[in-house]
Amino acid sequence: MNRIEKLAIVTFGVLSAVIVINHADSAMHASIPQDMPANAKFEQSGFNLNRNEATGNWIACRPELSENGDWCRVTDQKGTVVFQGNFLPVDSNRVVPSSELQIATVDPEKMWVKGPVEQGPVPVISLANGKVLVPAEDRTALNDRWLSDPEEYKRATGQAE
Repeated sequence: MNRIEKLAIVTFGVLSAVIVINHADSAMHASIPQDMPANAKFEQSGFNLNRNEATGNWIACRPELSENGDWCRVTDQKGTVVFQGNFLPVDSNRVVPSSELQIATVDPEKMWVKGPVEQGPVPVISLANGKVLVPAEDRTALNDRWLSDPEEYKRATGQAE
């Protein structure tokens, strides 16, 4: 085998490795959906081996002063809306300013609770500053429920060990 053939084999091997690594990296990290803002956060809940893709939820929030709340959207890994609407801190009816809307790392298994008004699962969005956002319609009932059951609050916000 001459030098050119060896160089061609090494080059092919390196290029193949780069392609495989790039594909694996793409598969392990979900791409941000088109209609989600650049600051959306992905919370991975698993990995679909059959489709070779990460599974989980994208979360994004922004202040919505006209609605007196923070508008949040939760989508699946592909961008299909799972839940969206007006959110407020569970213990307050004040809008969280955009400078404080930094979404904390969330355990995807604990992100959903039964909403008193919605009568179905609603997202609980923890922020880096310790505030917890819930759907505005469920805020008062969830706050009352969690005041009487602090253990549920700890589980829902990932504070229970």
